Amino acid sequence: MSLWMAAMWGLVGSAVAEALNLSAMMRPTTDSGGRWQWPWRDRRDRPIVVIAVLLRTVAGTGLAAAAGAGGLATTAFASFTFGVAAPLVIAKMFDQIRVTDQPSEQVPERSDGEHDDAA
Repeated sequence: MSLWMAAMWGLVGSAVAEALNLSAMMRPTTDSGGRWQWPWRDRRDRPIVVIAVLLRTVAGTGLAAAAGAGGLATTAFASFTFGVAAPLVIAKMFDQIRVTDQPSEQVPERSDGEHDDAA
């Protein structure tokens, strides 16, 4: 399978996953009075939700393309699955990174009580 075909199947898979996620977030609840609602509370939140959906879709496309280029995804179904599972796979990859506390850098004070922050 070509790289572009793997990427397209990954895009389809991630778009399906995002559509299911959005429909679950929009389902009517007792709090909404049985009405479907958008997944943002305020219009100012809309760009954040849209950008998050686009980033996850691009991540699914990229992961499927990388899997196709590396020979892991040799069929359309495999590329589709990489697109669907991309957010989970990427989250698990980042869970493996250990973050350690960095010592805070002490800035020596000047004798006249002012800080020299090179500004």
